[in-house]
Amino acid sequence: MMYFLTSFLLLFATSLSSSSIISPFIYAKYILSYNDIQSTNIYINIEFQINEHIQFHLNGTQIFIMPRSVPSGYNLQFYDSYVDNLTAKSSSGNFITIKKESIDGPRWTLECALNETLSTISYSINLTKHEQGILNAGDASKIRLNRYISTLGYSIFGYLEPMDKVENFPLMLIVQSLSEWPIHLTLSPSNQQIYGTTSGIAKNYYHLADSQIYMGPNMNFTYISISDDKLFPCSSFDQKLIEQNHTQISLSFYVIIYTEDTENFDIDMVTKLSVQAMKNLLLYYNIIPFSFYTVAMEIIKPLDDKHTDGFSMEHLNSCTINVKYGTIINKNSTDN
Repeated sequence: MMYFLTSFLLLFATSLSSSSIISPFIYAKYILSYNDIQSTNIYINIEFQINEHIQFHLNGTQIFIMPRSVPSGYNLQFYDSYVDNLTAKSSSGNFITIKKESIDGPRWTLECALNETLSTISYSINLTKHEQGILNAGDASKIRLNRYISTLGYSIFGYLEPMDKVENFPLMLIVQSLSEWPIHLTLSPSNQQIYGTTSGIAKNYYHLADSQIYMGPNMNFTYISISDDKLFPCSSFDQKLIEQNHTQISLSFYVIIYTEDTENFDIDMVTKLSVQAMKNLLLYYNIIPFSFYTVAMEIIKPLDDKHTDGFSMEHLNSCTINVKYGTIINKNSTDN
């Protein structure tokens, strides 16, 4: 287990923390809502902030796109086929005509008139259908009624065509759920569990798409602070490196776990090994390259024989580990 986590995190340990957001303006708000525990649908509302600072025109015809390629993946995933009830409105409140460019394509044309300004795009996604249709468990967002939701940004968030060409394009993510449900955003994690509503800011669409959302009463949350003075007691970082954001003085480290193997899986031991694996990496590189990082692990029973698990993915400030059911550390395991 230690070897697995260390090898996996090593792939990304040399990356620097996400660059700071230069622009003081938010160009759009992505609002994800889930408020009905009997439903398997999430609702997404994209609200464009209309002001003179916007970097592209929102009047006239627009192209809305859902991703199909998974970062660092080898397969196409037809995430657009799970978009339901897609609507768009102008700033005057009028509905805008929407046409999909082709049956097989992930693009929609929003026929906004030249004298109208696009204001909102709304749609829903059925997470049960999402997981059933995507055979690789590591590429799918998931829901377990009354228990747990996990979403991959690139599998649920669409964008307007110009947005993927702008590096400094701050977007706000707002997640609204039941008041008693804890929420964890890898985009902007909190040292304490947040319930009901939380938010974060991405520097651009790619930053948003690379993030994950976890929530629900069966989500196991652990926060550990790893400081440089305790990790490197005999070292001192160059102040210029700290000022230039090349190293941090501490790491906020989070371990998120959801397991359906509750009788055998040892959450405490896996959490302990995750923390130790990260400390080993930081010691090896003698640097703390990011201010926060999340290890998110799922142990889920495959839906059927066609679905596969055991896949993992590294991200800017997180890694998602989908463990093959029944193969990881259990309550009979030892530290060795």
